[in-house]
Amino acid sequence: MCDIYVVKELRKLRKRVEEIMSKITDFATTVQAQFDTLNASLDNIVSDEANLAKQITDLQAQIAAGNSTLNPLDQAALDSVVTNATAAAAKTAGVAAAVPDLPLPPTTA
Repeated sequence: MCDIYVVKELRKLRKRVEEIMSKITDFATTVQAQFDTLNASLDNIVSDEANLAKQITDLQAQIAAGNSTLNPLDQAALDSVVTNATAAAAKTAGVAAAVPDLPLPPTTA
């Protein structure tokens, strides 16, 4: 009789552990989807920064190659864009450096 009771209790325990593990798996899946979305957004920011930096460099090269002289107001505007783009790149690099890399989630076998 005691053996039957132990077996029943073990089955209950096993079922509860399976329920908990299922909830953990569901939670991990949800969180991973959020991390994937966040990483895609950050990749987009990095791409936009690189594109902006290239456009600025190309514009500066085009101005220099054309032997044109910018009036002081236009030169100040161009310098301001370079300064702001550099500051934005430094700020996002600082954010990326401050956030620790996350370990890959364990795979279930």
